[in-house]
Amino acid sequence: MPHRQRPSWRRLALVGLAVATVYAATSGKLLLQPSPHFHFTDLANSFLHGRVDTDTPRRHGHSRPQPGDPPGYLEAIRRATDGGKNGWNDWASYRVLVLKDGQEVRGVFPYLHETTPRKQEFWTVDGKLMVIDVNRDLKVGCDPSHPTARCDRVEYKVSFPPFPAVVMMPVVAVLGYHTNDVILTLLFGALSAMLLLWWLARLRREGLLHHSPGDQLWLVAMFAFGTVAYYCAIRGAVWFTALTMGVTLHFAYLLAAQGARRPMLAGLLFGLGVATRTPLLFAGVFFPLEALFHNGRWLGGDGRDGAMAAARKILLFALPAAAIGVLLAWFNYARWQNPLEFGHFYLLEGTRATTRDHGLFNFYFLNHNLSAAFTNLPRPSAAAPYLQITRHGLGILACTPALFALFGSPTRHPTDEAGPASLAEVRRRSLVRNLAITVFCVAAPALVYQNDGWQQFGYRFALDFWPALMGVFALRVGHLSRRVKALILLAILVQTFGAVTFGRMEWFYYD
Repeated sequence: MPHRQRPSWRRLALVGLAVATVYAATSGKLLLQPSPHFHFTDLANSFLHGRVDTDTPRRHGHSRPQPGDPPGYLEAIRRATDGGKNGWNDWASYRVLVLKDGQEVRGVFPYLHETTPRKQEFWTVDGKLMVIDVNRDLKVGCDPSHPTARCDRVEYKVSFPPFPAVVMMPVVAVLGYHTNDVILTLLFGALSAMLLLWWLARLRREGLLHHSPGDQLWLVAMFAFGTVAYYCAIRGAVWFTALTMGVTLHFAYLLAAQGARRPMLAGLLFGLGVATRTPLLFAGVFFPLEALFHNGRWLGGDGRDGAMAAARKILLFALPAAAIGVLLAWFNYARWQNPLEFGHFYLLEGTRATTRDHGLFNFYFLNHNLSAAFTNLPRPSAAAPYLQITRHGLGILACTPALFALFGSPTRHPTDEAGPASLAEVRRRSLVRNLAITVFCVAAPALVYQNDGWQQFGYRFALDFWPALMGVFALRVGHLSRRVKALILLAILVQTFGAVTFGRMEWFYYD
């Protein structure tokens, strides 16, 4: 690829600016203040004060100012609770009880709201089952201001992985709860588009991709405006912020990991991705595959020397990833006394029936998740609004019809060599395979997860594997014909509808 075809910083910046501008225009009024769901701001504030817990859910929309309240704190609480009309959404918690013998136990009553004897079952955070009658078995007088009260308190935590909060710490240190997570999320969405363009141009430079610079912009537009990345990037809120930041880190990881070229950087970006979105743990398969299939061939065809080179790269990749993994395990243990628990079990204080009875991952959830991921379609009607979408979200093909272009035979560029596959063709096929395996590894666990992404326009968990899927699409669909471009435009039309209506025009959505 000639030097002039490389994506200059100016071209990258213009693409990022264009995407950010469209996102900002679509965000509209959402951009003018922080989102109501400020979990990462709250976690950042806790970190700044050396804590892993929070007192925020103890407050309510009618709370009065207290000494030491950070800037914007009460405003954030009022947005989150709609002035006191609503409760707290997706804050994790457990009970801390002191028994009459002085023993302190931490855990939940998963059957608290039932009328059977099971309501006294207490599951401790370290996995023990106890039977506790709070009216009979608890000590009193732990709080000097309430000497007759039972020793029973609730600890609140943010269950989401911590890296977005770490990123926000400098801003929160200055602005407090006025920190605008909508702007932050939008900027990461624009950065993802820039990273995709950078990756596409590099693939072309290496002879693995034949799309012209103009077609590369079509692919960037497809991702930025024709996938669920669009409606997720414009609204802030803890769930969408994590997904959008996860996409950015995933693209950066793929850039560093492709060809196993930068092992330690890839390991660092991979670890930070997992610290943002736990499902990205399964994207870790990509780097070893690239190391083992150097230049598209097993161990690069170099036998023992190739094996040693691959092992060295995988070890270098694992070092920063393992270091971040240890920090995450410590963080989890400090909150839940379990290094593998991020805390989603403790949403609704462990009383959510599906999680309690089936765990966080179970084939019990598969059928429902398959519908959300693949088969949900809009529901037409003869009366206004004439078209409605389930809050479980549209399936990925309905969201991004451009993916239908994947179902044909892979297109071949006229300059590809006839006869035996060229080295570039071998490398391209290997990269497609490795990316496809990564897509599968990331997508499969989500299909047995206890949540299908409820309250969404499209299957938002697809964002965890969309960067790798975008690579598969670009490499397989080697020529953007008029038909493919028409499908991309249709995808942009669908996603624009979702970005404009979701969370704002509720009449288009049904439960």
